[in-house]
Amino acid sequence: MPLATMSQTALITNKPGEPLVAISRSVPAPGPKEGSVKNHAHETRSVNPHDRKIRDLGFIVPLEEFPCIPGHDMAGVVEAVGAGATNVKVGDRVLTQAASTSHDTSGLQEHTITSYALLAKILASMTFGKAATLPICVPSVFTALFPSTGLGLPLLDNIAGFDYPSKTILLARLVGFGSIVTVASKNPEKEAKLKQLGATVVVDRHSPSLQEDVRAAVVDNLLYAVETVGQGQNAHTLGVSALSNNAKGTLVTITHDTVDESVIGEKRAGYEKRFTVGSSHVYPEFGKKVWPELPKWIRPHCAFFVQNHQRS
Repeated sequence: MPLATMSQTALITNKPGEPLVAISRSVPAPGPKEGSVKNHAHETRSVNPHDRKIRDLGFIVPLEEFPCIPGHDMAGVVEAVGAGATNVKVGDRVLTQAASTSHDTSGLQEHTITSYALLAKILASMTFGKAATLPICVPSVFTALFPSTGLGLPLLDNIAGFDYPSKTILLARLVGFGSIVTVASKNPEKEAKLKQLGATVVVDRHSPSLQEDVRAAVVDNLLYAVETVGQGQNAHTLGVSALSNNAKGTLVTITHDTVDESVIGEKRAGYEKRFTVGSSHVYPEFGKKVWPELPKWIRPHCAFFVQNHQRS
């Protein structure tokens, strides 16, 4: 049966703060250089923290774009391809980040249209559910790490209990950063896991002397920090305060938040704060280089991805 004559179930939110509701809509057909992916709902279609913020707060989605279908993390099977789609075929198991530029390209539905160039094959040893923990993390991490960064410099990762931070550590190690200081809820089991991923030092985020503990770990050598939480007033203060006082440092963020300048210390060379949009669809040329290589990068670490994954 042609896709255009089929119907599907999608989850939609009419405005921020309202619950998701199920609707029926037609199944879109892929255009040139596009593929249609059948999402494996029983394993993958759950609401991650990013999508929950869209539903509850309207995070990054302008009010005029509601009602919207959230959902960025996708894993499933290619069921149709458009003209010019050369690297995938019907039946391929793939993971991808939904573009979410329209209802047709959003993730919380049974069938989603995606660019053939911005998806990756799923390793045979990975389930759809575990593969779906990667899509939003990969572009978020790489857009944070690659722009204007050097290798082997200390990196601070401020962690908040979901996949993006843990992938930041692992991929930062793969990129070649020599020292990775992580702020996290600390217990022996979690510390061991984070160090297995590549963290050099783990600092307890609940410590009453958190800022001092981080400074003790990085001394005055930190040039790059990634803020993976960034929610609330002055949420970027810790990341900036950890940066070097004598050399210009950079804090990369995934949210628009503020810094309490009164407690960050002397930044004699100043500092830079950069906001990155963790989307391959915003940086398509970057995405075209990253996604085809992803299976090669994660294959040596597949045991981690299979054994350690979270979904909120």
